[in-house]
Amino acid sequence: MFIVIAGGGTVGFNIASMLVVEDHEVVVIEQSETAVEYLNRQLDIKTIFGNAAIPRILRDAEVQRADLVLAVTDRDETNMVICFIAKEMGASTTAARIRNSEYTGYFIPPAKSTLSARRIIRPKSLGIDVFINPEVEMAREILGILSSFYSTPVEQLANGLVQIRNFTIEGSPMSGKTLSELNFTKPCVVASIARKEELLIPQPELVLEEEDVLYLVAERDNMDHLGRMFSAIQRPAHSVFILGGSQIGLLVAEGLADHDVGVKLIEPDEEKSQKAAIRLEKAVVLRGDPTDRDFLTEQGVPSADAFVATTENDEFNILSCLVAKNLGVDRSLSVINKPSYIPLAEAVDIDVAGSPAIITARKIAHFVLSGGAIAAALLESGQLEAVEFVVSPQASIINQKVNQLDLPKEAVIGAVVQNNQVIIPPDEAVIHGGDHVIVVSQLNVLHDVEKLFK
Repeated sequence: MFIVIAGGGTVGFNIASMLVVEDHEVVVIEQSETAVEYLNRQLDIKTIFGNAAIPRILRDAEVQRADLVLAVTDRDETNMVICFIAKEMGASTTAARIRNSEYTGYFIPPAKSTLSARRIIRPKSLGIDVFINPEVEMAREILGILSSFYSTPVEQLANGLVQIRNFTIEGSPMSGKTLSELNFTKPCVVASIARKEELLIPQPELVLEEEDVLYLVAERDNMDHLGRMFSAIQRPAHSVFILGGSQIGLLVAEGLADHDVGVKLIEPDEEKSQKAAIRLEKAVVLRGDPTDRDFLTEQGVPSADAFVATTENDEFNILSCLVAKNLGVDRSLSVINKPSYIPLAEAVDIDVAGSPAIITARKIAHFVLSGGAIAAALLESGQLEAVEFVVSPQASIINQKVNQLDLPKEAVIGAVVQNNQVIIPPDEAVIHGGDHVIVVSQLNVLHDVEKLFK
């Protein structure tokens, strides 16, 4: 696909990084010279210096032949203008990063008279096919984690029949054993293993080590049972502290309060804390220093189920989570705006470190699918992708067993769904036209995987 990205900041850079690995043709438009230089040093892409809201700049980027235009600058209005112009110039699909939810609905302008027909103006009238809100997506992920039994997000494919989740080996008898020696309590497939910053291909003789992260594919009803092999089940959060009156913090606070979870939001800034108090009717808003142990202890952090840091300062988020963990809070979650800080957050034992930029890239993955793919999910900070393929009746793999397929070694078939029946492990399953096949693959071989299903 030919993809034009307007905005080369953190979000644009991470999306471009993912798309380049998948062999898409990418052009990034950015009006910061520093950002353009960084893009050129890091990625093998074409960059254009300029304002993407100017038609001449979009023409230079050949937006008229673009399969997808992604407007991800820091300004909602600019992104809307870019999508409108791109669509008028001939772009096939447009997606805009929009933070203000009031832009994402429809509105009805006044009629000339009481008897006149009312015209409805929808986002597509403005040339925008898809809205992307990183803050909303990040808040949804945090809420999902806090309502589950484990501190890792879960990906659902095949209409929710199949789940993918990662679990870390920590103080477990699994350490030192080979994969073939593991006795899983329910049927599953180990699709990939992350060891430090390296992705390992699952092999029967591979010896597991402490801190290895295993990506498991299993049926929905079996995943929680499998998780008990790695850690004790945690109850869904009933009391949560949130640091920061940011958009993410406010959305999480509202979502939790609506489900009768006790919420206290800490905001050091007086003006922001006042605005948060007005907006959050069901939560307690506190003004104080989230790194002050006495203040946190007095407010009840040690007995809380979770501490969530959502400010735009990554270092402050990480430090605050460390203080909360040291006081004894069960789960710590930190929003990380610079994805390069995620390994640092994980290294200092923060339970979950999530990036709005990576969440956005994950959402974008759905719009660049081909080869019969109908759904996708990015894993391991964007290094892995889980894809759900529907097998074409003309595909070369028809009537072959899964264990006979000529797959790249960096790709694993985790599940086959035939007539809503899940087959895990799928090694002996015979592929038929119309089957749904779940593949977990490193990005650099995904193009070769797609060919099998066409």
